Amino acid sequence: MTKQVEKDYQQERPKKKYPGRPKSGRKSYQTVRLQKRTVMKINALENALSVATQDATVDQAIERVLNSINADEKRAYDLWLEMFEKKEK
Repeated sequence: MTKQVEKDYQQERPKKKYPGRPKSGRKSYQTVRLQKRTVMKINALENALSVATQDATVDQAIERVLNSINADEKRAYDLWLEMFEKKEK
């Protein structure tokens, strides 16, 4: 009888709902400290360009900078990026 009651209790127990955003498992996030003035600039760009998120706004701005740098700066950037990616793993 006890096993039957325990089994019924486990089936009836509602699943807990956890607050916050669900973890997608595909994206990795890290915190970057920015001054308030910089955040205001990012938000202004986000709204002016109709970009969906702050992350996408920053990514788009970085891509524009990368498209305007010379070959030596691009090579240095690629080396630094490779180093940081290896360090992350």
